Amino acid sequence: MLQRLTTAGILAVSSNTGSIQIGELLSNDKFYDYLSKFGVGIKTGSGLPGESKGILPKVADWSGTSAPTFAFGQGYSLTSMQATSIYATIANDGVRVSPTTIAGTTDSSGNFTASAQRSSQQVVSPETAKAMRLMLESVVSDKGTAPAAAIPGYRVAGKTGTAMRIDDTCGCYRGYTASFIGFAPADKPAYVISVTIQAPKGLHTGGGLAGPVFKKVMSFVLQSRHIAPTGTKISPVALTERALIAKKAQDATASN
Repeated sequence: MLQRLTTAGILAVSSNTGSIQIGELLSNDKFYDYLSKFGVGIKTGSGLPGESKGILPKVADWSGTSAPTFAFGQGYSLTSMQATSIYATIANDGVRVSPTTIAGTTDSSGNFTASAQRSSQQVVSPETAKAMRLMLESVVSDKGTAPAAAIPGYRVAGKTGTAMRIDDTCGCYRGYTASFIGFAPADKPAYVISVTIQAPKGLHTGGGLAGPVFKKVMSFVLQSRHIAPTGTKISPVALTERALIAKKAQDATASN
């Protein structure tokens, strides 16, 4: 049975139609501004040689279909580092910090010198980032697209990606890129991990392919870094309008 989704539900089931409707709430200029603030179309400053800034067309170059397709991730391109930085921003209470691959240097005497302080910018409010973290947890729930990324004992948040690949030989789409980017513990983020699988054979969904890899790698990181389990219990987020109405009624009854 078809049901109207909430914003959390749109993320959980990766609804392109719902993403387009959310995108329509923003002007093209505001949409572009947020993409830019999150680092799309801009080099991350990581210092990696040959780093690409990706592709983000200027608003003046947008066509009538640009905003709708941008809403679900087509029409622009970004690197894995840029995409991971976006989720790190959400995990970091909305503050985007330029990523780096070098923490510092140690001289022959063993003296450590930290790398220069990285630039930071408040992209969204801490409240908005917190709300996003809760919604991204629904993606990893049994009703989302990536239950295979769930880690026993920890709250995990993230998002799947299933993109069509461009074949330069024919100028057409051929094959897929499957991905999952997530962070844990979702209630006190410590690490962000991105998994990308190019041109998989057979199954090609981000949740089904990249989700299990994320689980394995993140589980190792949490254990090796001695990050204690935080538990998996969270306040349920309504994924449909019907569930949202029922939850509001239940909350109202409980408060009386």
